[in-house]
Amino acid sequence: MAVTRARRPHRSRRSTPELRHQDPASFYDLRTGSAADDAEDRCRAGTSTAERWTPIATASRRRVALTAFETPAGIVFCETTPLSVTVSSPQPDPGALAIAFTTAGGSMAGFNDVDPRSFRLVAPRDPNRGGLAARVGRVFLMPAGLVSDGVVAEPEVTTSAELVQRFDLATPPPSPAVVDRPVTPEDRASAEGRRLGECLAGQPEPIVDPSAWRAGRTADLTATESVQLGHYEDLLLLCRENRTVSVYDFRRPDGTQWAGATLRGVRVFDRFGDTAGGEATYGTSMTEAVIAEVTDARVASVTAVSPGRPEVTAEPVAGSVVLPGIEFTTTELRIVARDASGNVLEELTHRY
Repeated sequence: MAVTRARRPHRSRRSTPELRHQDPASFYDLRTGSAADDAEDRCRAGTSTAERWTPIATASRRRVALTAFETPAGIVFCETTPLSVTVSSPQPDPGALAIAFTTAGGSMAGFNDVDPRSFRLVAPRDPNRGGLAARVGRVFLMPAGLVSDGVVAEPEVTTSAELVQRFDLATPPPSPAVVDRPVTPEDRASAEGRRLGECLAGQPEPIVDPSAWRAGRTADLTATESVQLGHYEDLLLLCRENRTVSVYDFRRPDGTQWAGATLRGVRVFDRFGDTAGGEATYGTSMTEAVIAEVTDARVASVTAVSPGRPEVTAEPVAGSVVLPGIEFTTTELRIVARDASGNVLEELTHRY
């Protein structure tokens, strides 16, 4: 049975209007009427039914695909990753906002009510933890979004005349995952492997298929600051010394990440310092680092060129290039890849 909603509305009025929620397509690869490649076969593998499953919608994020299927017995939700599959039992529509499916990987899915507004699902005591639900008809999908014993729904508020509402929702226990495509776990014995393993294990929100991430180099940004790199399919993970993690998806380049024919990478701020502002102190930075994966074995060096500033050059180590300490004084940065003879293989111009 679907989990019956536990709604206790909290209302408050704010002095300024809320910003509108972004389009879910800016967070997810969203498709209606179809499932990810071979997802239906994987989701049905553990069932005995021969009845047809009709895909309603799929939302994917960072190699986690969450699909809703229409079946004669009810709605079935299914999460697939490159290694595992998690399937719900058939769920009847309760006609109210309800979470019907959760996974250990942080996916949540369920049913909408008659309120047409978009909404976020967040942790009760930390509204920064959570994500935007992708609404498709009577169901919603939020892949790889949140692991929490309790969840609060926050509908969109667009004007100061509206009341801010927060609804407590009950969450069912995570459905069990089945590893249907096992792979040999990656190294966790080396210094880099241990550091990556500790970082993956210490995250408040799970990282997809943690045992399958390959440890890359430990990249020095300064004499006292470094990041550990992790690689998994088209994902790049950066783990800082304080265990904060950033994951970048090269299938979805955005303002900070880019992909070329020989390189793909990200621009990240480094060399943070404390800046006083009123009664508070903030961490600020005026330099950045380029961290890139080399996708062409001919690349022997990479140079970052910004107008009026010294060039920064580095050679690949363990398949990656790190160019730290680039002064952030322009929105344009040229990245030049050269072979061992100094010939230019590729020149990329990246703009914010």
